[in-house]
Amino acid sequence: MPKMKTHKGASKRFKVTKKGQIKHYNAGRSHLMSTKSPKRRRNKRRAHVLSTTHARNVAKLMLVRRKPPAPTPPQSESKPAA
Repeated sequence: MPKMKTHKGASKRFKVTKKGQIKHYNAGRSHLMSTKSPKRRRNKRRAHVLSTTHARNVAKLMLVRRKPPAPTPPQSESKPAA
């Protein structure tokens, strides 16, 4: 069976972080920026992480095995001082 090929459109639009999360850049930055608020423009500058639902679909296109989230340490019961 031949090797699976990655979806080239997805590989150009998304990057995988070291933790296995998938980040993307925002749309709507090409023109008509003067009508957008400064806060909106500022937030579009940086990359954002995809939600887990969308990340699962993109990971299939990119042939990436996503790492499961790290288990949380158990909460220690603190005893009240008597």
